[in-house]
Amino acid sequence: MISFRFGPEVGDRHLSAGMPGIWLAIGIVSVSMMLLTGVAGASDIDLHWLWDNRCADCHGHAGEFSRQFLSVDGDELQGRHHVHDLRRFMGNHYLSQDEVDGVYQMLFSMATSPGRYREECRSCHDIAAEFVRSKLVLRDGTLYRRGTGRPVREFLEVHRGLEPEDVAFYMKLLTRVAGEVYRP
Repeated sequence: MISFRFGPEVGDRHLSAGMPGIWLAIGIVSVSMMLLTGVAGASDIDLHWLWDNRCADCHGHAGEFSRQFLSVDGDELQGRHHVHDLRRFMGNHYLSQDEVDGVYQMLFSMATSPGRYREECRSCHDIAAEFVRSKLVLRDGTLYRRGTGRPVREFLEVHRGLEPEDVAFYMKLLTRVAGEVYRP
């Protein structure tokens, strides 16, 4: 007979605290299943990584794709062929339902903002998502430089003669991208 009690029992074979390997394995399997099945609800995967690995081969960079092939009508993101059902189409096109809203919002934001980062920053700082991953940290809603811990706003205020409205634009853009990369 096998019992699942802790502590010694004369004459019984059992799993005891002396055999932590089985409990570790059960814990690892349980956590893995939760992560793989999305028990917590919406996926917290990096949306830019998701796009790059599921969509970019056919559609290219998300920002360029959204500005070239998508449009916004009021609060609705529309495709050329999927005008009023883009979310449903996305859910049937290589994205799980947990990922659709995040990618939709990311594309919506890109479609409604100019490509200034690509034009003004990319030659030195790589694509925005990679720049955020490698150089910035989002903590309590504020962006900090990874190496120095200095707030990004302070740095931008003295970076390349940016005007206050430019600093505001880039803070909004980089904070949005950080939210898409470092999802809760």
